Amino acid sequence: MITAMITAGITAGITARIAGGITLISILGSAALAQSTLVPSPAQVDPFVIEHATIHTSVVGAPTIHDGFVVVSGGTITLIGSGNAPPSDARRIDATGLHLTPGFISSATTLGLIETGQVRATDDRTEHGQFHPEVSAWLAINPDSSLFPVARMGGVLLALVFPQGGVVSGEASLIRLNGWTNDDVAVVPDAGIIVRWPATEPAPRWYTTKNADEQEKARQLTMRTLNDFFDAAMAYSRARASDPSHSNDLRFDRLRLVLDGKRPLFIEAASAGQIESAVLWSIQRGMRPIIVGGQGAMDVADLLVTHKVPVILTGVLQLPRFAHDDYDSVYTLPGRLASRGIVVAIATGDEPSNDRNLVHHAAVAVAFGMTRDDALAAITRVPAQLSGAGEKYGVIAVGSSATMLLHAGDPLEVTTSVQQAWIDGRSLTLESHQTDLKAKYEQKYQLQKLGQTARPTPSTIPAK
Repeated sequence: MITAMITAGITAGITARIAGGITLISILGSAALAQSTLVPSPAQVDPFVIEHATIHTSVVGAPTIHDGFVVVSGGTITLIGSGNAPPSDARRIDATGLHLTPGFISSATTLGLIETGQVRATDDRTEHGQFHPEVSAWLAINPDSSLFPVARMGGVLLALVFPQGGVVSGEASLIRLNGWTNDDVAVVPDAGIIVRWPATEPAPRWYTTKNADEQEKARQLTMRTLNDFFDAAMAYSRARASDPSHSNDLRFDRLRLVLDGKRPLFIEAASAGQIESAVLWSIQRGMRPIIVGGQGAMDVADLLVTHKVPVILTGVLQLPRFAHDDYDSVYTLPGRLASRGIVVAIATGDEPSNDRNLVHHAAVAVAFGMTRDDALAAITRVPAQLSGAGEKYGVIAVGSSATMLLHAGDPLEVTTSVQQAWIDGRSLTLESHQTDLKAKYEQKYQLQKLGQTARPTPSTIPAK
């Protein structure tokens, strides 16, 4: 019996070591897949001209240019017009029948902060603690993310990345999806601070173990600590303004531009109660709120209009929030808000691997009442402006960055594919791990048709 126990113990130990090795190999394999093998595109050297395209500039009030041209030099748009482009030695791209738009911008995303949910080492979305405004998204971005090429194929060339967790989650960053290092991808490192607003209405019992009274006490505690934190930050800002030698506090330093109104405060709030209380709180403190989520925004539209508060809607392809809502309430919300004069950006509200579907959300908004110009602006010009990069990105205009997409057809049609893309004039490779797999299995099917599919012969079949 003792011998059997020893044998069983040794066997169990060997099995555990083997299992551990397999697990380690799996983790390392998953981490390796998180690294894109595509080489970042180099800077533009020679000027080029895109001609005979239908150009959607996304400039406020500007009409669509039919049979238009765009001249690009040094990564910047230098000339736009209709008809034939001026003669030059620049390389010419014939875009007859194609549509040109600014590059799409995915807002309120975690793209670049996570690769594989099952591998903790590839997940940099959250930080410990409830208040960490010093956490800046661009520093944790993986420039070699395998999700970047996938997003680019869907037209997403820039991303407003949000860290998560806690009450004050950190600093949002606008990044470009092309570059060797974190410095290369950063466009606006300090786009604003993210605050997750506490619920103002009790959740149903099936959703939580806390009753309504316990939830209200938790909300009051969160608000007390939030107020105390911002009061301390304001006192610190005043002290630093009067005495620059005052000891530094990195957390409060990151809040100074927000407290001064020079950077926005992105407030994650969904219900009407959350939105109303968050807007009034931030306006009272002299800050510039931007609502992120916004499902209940229509119920407090007057307040948003009065204080000119923009809304980033996190997802159009969703079910209604409540059983009594109309089936299309989420689909029509972007158009209803825009018709009231509220500035609207559209995000996917999904995991970053689905940022490639951003344009589909905008297309559904158009199908349910939003104007085409407003929908295109919601994924180009508006998010660029909200992140502080509106002078350079989000539009096709003289002096702006040549961050553009050339589409096979109407850019808001689901069946339309991106034919060519540029970030700052750099021509991008529209390939990914998925396109490699597609090419691989297309070749397999071609071989099958020719009767050349590799099959094991008796000499290659391993003996049992």
